[in-house]
Amino acid sequence: MFEIGKDYTREQIHSVCGGSKQAFLPTKNGKVVAICLRPELNPGAPEAIVCSSSAATRAAGRTLASQKEAVPVFIKGATDRYRYAGQFTAAGSLTTPPDCAPYVVNSGFTLGQISRVVRMERVNGGISVSGGANGGVNGGINGAG
Repeated sequence: MFEIGKDYTREQIHSVCGGSKQAFLPTKNGKVVAICLRPELNPGAPEAIVCSSSAATRAAGRTLASQKEAVPVFIKGATDRYRYAGQFTAAGSLTTPPDCAPYVVNSGFTLGQISRVVRMERVNGGISVSGGANGGVNGGINGAG
């Protein structure tokens, strides 16, 4: 179960949501199942997610931008500790350099390294999510991926 403001490890997040333990946008069955952000790369988090131009991040960012389901968002604090910020859905996607420019400031990226910025909005002020190997998240996404 995820509780707003509580810290979790990537292993704990993975055991509930599935997907990669390393990717900041882990996917499973064609959906982004969690968002694990480093504040130094995403200073506007959780409302704005900066996606780099690497192939994997471009694909995951495109998936997130078109996804309707809410996704749990975590912000990294200490080593392997991610604070749960709540459930968020994509509210828009910016792909042109002039639109992305304000979000790149203080992100550690240059404008040329960015493929898109996904704007997010909180759903219901945050939802507790339970799951695990036999539980479910976001309509049936569960287990290890």
